[in-house]
Amino acid sequence: MSARHKARKAAFDLLYSAEQREQSLSVALDEFDVRETAKLEPITELAYVREIIRGIEERQSTIDEEISAHLKDWTLNRLFAVDRAILRLAVWELLYSETPNDAARAEALALAEEYGSEDAARFIGGVLGAIVRDS
Repeated sequence: MSARHKARKAAFDLLYSAEQREQSLSVALDEFDVRETAKLEPITELAYVREIIRGIEERQSTIDEEISAHLKDWTLNRLFAVDRAILRLAVWELLYSETPNDAARAEALALAEEYGSEDAARFIGGVLGAIVRDS
């Protein structure tokens, strides 16, 4: 597993956890930093985790608008929290990072396969495909 993949998974965990605990992303990131500092082997891509979370926090309303614009017969609030976290992470990478679109999409689909519902990967893939086509 690559360091970037581990960083994306950690960012996904943070996004999901913060939402479930009704916690701001800043507070969740601070707590994450404390936990990672205490580990003997912290994630090698800690800076990327921080970049993702801070980037999503800064642009969350724009990211959520982008996702919402590409949902058919759904609203963002109706999505499972896991799917919302994966979409936010992927859309940030697609629109605001140097990550190639194919890599960002593949990583999102891998997270959806591992953590999402039965149809999550197909659903997320469709939303991300529409966003890529329209951007």
